Amino acid sequence: MSLVNHFKKVFGYKSKAQNLQRFLSIVVFISVVLPAAGAGWLLIDENYQKTINLEIKSKAENYIDLLQAGMTMPLWTISTSAGEPLLNSVKIDPSVLRVIVTDVEHGIFLEYTSPDFEENENSIRLKRDIEFEGEIIGSVALVYSLKLAQQIAKNETSRLLTIIVIQLVFSLGLISYFLQIRVIAPLSKLKTAASGIAGGDLKTSIPEMNNDEFGVLRHELEKMRESLQESFTTLEDRVRERTTELVDLNKELKDTLDQLQVTQGNLVQSEKLAALGSLVAGVSHELNTPIGNGLTVASSLSDATRSIRRKMNEGMTRSALDRYILEMEEGSHLVCASLEKASELVSSFKQVAVDRASANRRKFRLGEMLRETRVTLSPMFKHTPYTVDLEMEGEVELDSYPGPLGQIITNLLNNALIHAFEDREEGNIKLKVVHTDKVVNLEISDDGVGIPEENLKRIFDPFFTTKLGEGGNGLGMHIVHNIVTGVLGGSIEVISKVGEGTLFKIEFPVNAPEEANDSVKEGTE
Repeated sequence: MSLVNHFKKVFGYKSKAQNLQRFLSIVVFISVVLPAAGAGWLLIDENYQKTINLEIKSKAENYIDLLQAGMTMPLWTISTSAGEPLLNSVKIDPSVLRVIVTDVEHGIFLEYTSPDFEENENSIRLKRDIEFEGEIIGSVALVYSLKLAQQIAKNETSRLLTIIVIQLVFSLGLISYFLQIRVIAPLSKLKTAASGIAGGDLKTSIPEMNNDEFGVLRHELEKMRESLQESFTTLEDRVRERTTELVDLNKELKDTLDQLQVTQGNLVQSEKLAALGSLVAGVSHELNTPIGNGLTVASSLSDATRSIRRKMNEGMTRSALDRYILEMEEGSHLVCASLEKASELVSSFKQVAVDRASANRRKFRLGEMLRETRVTLSPMFKHTPYTVDLEMEGEVELDSYPGPLGQIITNLLNNALIHAFEDREEGNIKLKVVHTDKVVNLEISDDGVGIPEENLKRIFDPFFTTKLGEGGNGLGMHIVHNIVTGVLGGSIEVISKVGEGTLFKIEFPVNAPEEANDSVKEGTE
């Protein structure tokens, strides 16, 4: 059916004709309506300005000129009766709202105010000085209304607008008619035929077209129909053969995937057991010192006791008794100190081993857990010049998975010991904890050699290691990433620069998610 789907994409469905019709309408609108509307607007605006500026303003200026000339003698002779006839002839025009003639002292000589006059009315205001023989003897002011001009402009605008609309309707109707006949109708026929072919009816007849672009398209559509009909005769057999091949390949891939998952599980378990075995060996070696010291002191105390017993039978001096008591006190102190050290190691290892052997959830104190982990890992760093520091303000109680969290710390410290301080005579690893009531931010940093940029993108990939063949299997950091993002419900980020060191930033909630990822949990158990 891929050919049919392609055919649908090429010739479309029911909306293609509508889309084209909409597009053509937009083109017609942009190319015809907008220019016509723009031209009409310019014409209307020009006519309006002509009416206001040329006709009305010119008329008002004629009146003010007439009044300026006609009021000269009445003002000079101070005869209002001589000026009234002129004023009466001017105020006949209803657009004349107000005329004020003043003398040289700004006193009102003649005045006319129309009953329709309003102070804020849209009008033209003109003023002229009246002179006689070069001397100003007064002035005349005219307020001429624009109402009549606006009404005339409106009437002319309506006529122009009616003409433009009629022209546009006619043009659009004519264009739409030819578009319908020459474009939309042929396209609709082709769409109907294409829909039939796309629906699987390869015997759909394609109507004849004119010898134009649609005729060429009809010819190409017919060629495609014939090609599809020929292809469909063998398509089912090819699909059946391909399906059989895909089923066999899918079965083979599934078997391979199952085998890889089993192998990965075994490697993860081996990694965990190897880490636990290394931990046991280190703690056992560390226990030898306090237990050996205690055994040596206890043997010395036993010898001293046998010696003092003989002296008691033979006759003991006070100085011998005092020396014996002093030796007993010192020896007892050394034995107790050695046993307390051994007890501390055993206690720390016991809790870490129990947590590490399972992925059970429980409430625990983060600072206490980190200190116990550091104690159990101390044998790894005892004979090295490298140090591990813990920085944490206050204590926080977690409801989470101490075993997987401890495995994260172990893997990162072991990774730093193996990779960060290679060929270095000194180094420091710092564990820094910042927490709130809901979130814990754990930073594990070192001042080692750093990680090349090309390796940063692959550091959490399974089986990626730079120590291949030297004991590394490439699963340590992969396990860390899975535990942080799965079991703990957090996130991990690594920042490193060659020559300056590496920083792992881990963020996880105080209360772990209720349902951890099962596959990740299995990787930690």
